[in-house]
Amino acid sequence: MRLALLLAAALMLAACSPKADTASADAPLQVDEMSVVTDPAPPEAQVDPTELDLSQIALAMRIPSAFRAYDDGAALQINLISPRLGVDIAENFPLVITSDVESPFLTSELKDGFSIWTFGTRAEDSARLAALSAEVARLKVEAPGENELTFGALAPGCWAEPEQTPGSLARTLYIRVMPTDDFQVFVPEQVLAEGDIPGIETYWGACEE
Repeated sequence: MRLALLLAAALMLAACSPKADTASADAPLQVDEMSVVTDPAPPEAQVDPTELDLSQIALAMRIPSAFRAYDDGAALQINLISPRLGVDIAENFPLVITSDVESPFLTSELKDGFSIWTFGTRAEDSARLAALSAEVARLKVEAPGENELTFGALAPGCWAEPEQTPGSLARTLYIRVMPTDDFQVFVPEQVLAEGDIPGIETYWGACEE
């Protein structure tokens, strides 16, 4: 039996300056409420829970090329809820910027004036992520159809051209749950102006030299 992952959770890849601290393991990430996908509904990722390896999750963000992601500070939050079994887990994992990611879909999503940043989990978190993957599989067996698995993320960065700070910028978010699959759109492109959404004012913060 296959597990339908709920991908309409809030995924926030926020640009921050100065650099934000990495979220602690027990502190929930700030959520950009506008990142909740309602229309159109995101495609469901059908995943066999016995094959799910949360350490292989990858995230991506398309944003104007003048944006720079920090080398550290990004984090992934994984929430696993099973009301009947009394399970309510929210764990945070640091993310690292990745390179040489092969993705025909992301390649097709490239456009002039934009760059796509990709993020993955750290090798040292594999054991903790494996334990969480095993818990997902257990819940699927003991409470099929009653569980919710959602993701949230934070990817701090800065604006590299302060003298040309835009009045608005467009952002698109992507996720890849299984390494054998390609990325898919998680949050369709949003054109955001400074002040549109509380908490993202630092998208327009200047990078430090």
